Amino acid sequence: MELKKGNLSLILLVVTTMAWGQNQVSDSVNRRLEVKNQLGVQFGGPSFLSCNYEHFFNHHWSIEAGVGSILAISGVHVGGRYYFGSKAKPTKFAPYLGAAIGAAFIIGGGSSGGIDGYGAAVGYVPLGIQLMTKKGFAVSLEAAGMYLDNEVLPMGALRLYRSLKKEKKKGN
Repeated sequence: MELKKGNLSLILLVVTTMAWGQNQVSDSVNRRLEVKNQLGVQFGGPSFLSCNYEHFFNHHWSIEAGVGSILAISGVHVGGRYYFGSKAKPTKFAPYLGAAIGAAFIIGGGSSGGIDGYGAAVGYVPLGIQLMTKKGFAVSLEAAGMYLDNEVLPMGALRLYRSLKKEKKKGN
């Protein structure tokens, strides 16, 4: 099943509209300074369909680890991202550049074409943009080059993340 560009654009528009609608008031601080840890899912990317953890060290740098699987390919990865923007300015949207390395296990890749499988090195270099709400919900869209099984392939990803920070309850 092939996802058409129009359908992907519509999905992204709906998700960002829902997230943006909750945050009409401008911020006074870079959101990546308030949100340190995120957990989420990624559709595409170095581990294909994966669960990921991301930690922000400051407003520019983060590290990420993920594990995932789709059809006959499973993978793990670790990497980092550099988010552009100013520490002193509000940042709902932040473009980023990243790099990740990992390993993929491909079922049926051996000489018999059966379940003998093999491992392959993965390299992944994304360029993307992230929208982060005040509550720490983040949506990212990225395009990337991926090295897999001695080939360089075009790849991309849609990432949906949620802050691990507990929300403060009002009135307590």
